[in-house]
Amino acid sequence: MATPGIESGDELHNGNIELSEAEKEVIREELKKTEDEINTLRQVINARQKHAAMLKRKLGISPLAEITEEFNQGIKVVRDSSAYQKTSEVVGTTADTVATKLGDIRNSSLFKSFESKLGSAFVQAKMAASTSIDHLSGAARGTPSQAATPSTENPTSPLS
Repeated sequence: MATPGIESGDELHNGNIELSEAEKEVIREELKKTEDEINTLRQVINARQKHAAMLKRKLGISPLAEITEEFNQGIKVVRDSSAYQKTSEVVGTTADTVATKLGDIRNSSLFKSFESKLGSAFVQAKMAASTSIDHLSGAARGTPSQAATPSTENPTSPLS
């Protein structure tokens, strides 16, 4: 779009086209008209937005309901996207694979041996803690503890 009064052969001075005062006045008037149109359009948009808000209030549509609806639509768009669907498939497949591998590990003889040893260590620690508490409570009462020592308790009972 050509600016009125500017010819392609006008001289450039520091990146600006040398304009006569008459040409500058024409451009200033065009700029003022353009800025006035922009302001008028802003006023029209504001009035239309207020009118839309009033209509929504009359219909009982709250800002929260609007936000919720927009959020739900956004989620639907994301879920319907091919990228989301592909990612969902990959995650589902990976979760299945991990669950299968963990099941295989849990059923392995090495894991069962480790689990057995860990369970025995837990039972022994629990018995030692129980004995220590019995001794401490007896000392606090001033009476000797009647608690059995770990060597006299039944070590094969896992839930003592």
